[in-house]
Amino acid sequence: MASAKMPNSGTHSTRDKLSQAYNLAGEAAHDTAEQVKTRARETADQVKSRARETADQVKARTQAGVEHSKQRAHDVAERAESSIKAHPLVSVGCAFAAGWLIAKILK
Repeated sequence: MASAKMPNSGTHSTRDKLSQAYNLAGEAAHDTAEQVKTRARETADQVKSRARETADQVKARTQAGVEHSKQRAHDVAERAESSIKAHPLVSVGCAFAAGWLIAKILK
């Protein structure tokens, strides 16, 4: 009868060990999943930060380009105005010729 209890206790011990191994594997999988989540969040935060920095740089460059273009347009307008003031008859003649040419093209 004692020998009959041995296989049961061995089976019970093996089941306990398997159960313990299963639980440890589950905990390890859970810990690994948490680490992956944490790293994914950190990576996402880094990507967001870099994207924000890049967007800010593009915005600054675009604003600088727009300001430069506005300044150039203003300079051209001032030069045209001073040229018109310096030569008013030539300016009127050019405006008349341009209007006449446009009228001929559109007919």
